[in-house]
Amino acid sequence: MIVTSIADPSRSQTGTRTRCLARRGMLYSECEAFDHLRLPPGGELGPRGREGIESAWFVLGGAGTARGASSRELRPGDLVLAPADASVTLVAGDEGLELLWLAVLPEAVTRALPARKPAVS
Repeated sequence: MIVTSIADPSRSQTGTRTRCLARRGMLYSECEAFDHLRLPPGGELGPRGREGIESAWFVLGGAGTARGASSRELRPGDLVLAPADASVTLVAGDEGLELLWLAVLPEAVTRALPARKPAVS
């Protein structure tokens, strides 16, 4: 179990505040990461560093735009799904953008991995 506060970010890059909630190895799954993000007004979260993973972003607060093959306005409650080969950029609006981000390995990768089973104690 991981207990954390979102008050202080784990790191800050170009004004984006990030709090890691879990990373691979902490979860019994093919999950790469589960993060809480706050983009400042006008801030962008581009595809760089996300090569080879599938992403799901859930909008908690603020507003913005998801840009990829097409553009879509974002509001609280929206969900953005991006397969591993998609190039998606999230851009925060005037209020900033607060998101939960779940990153997972694509099915082609997980099929090739050995089965993982919990240890019996």
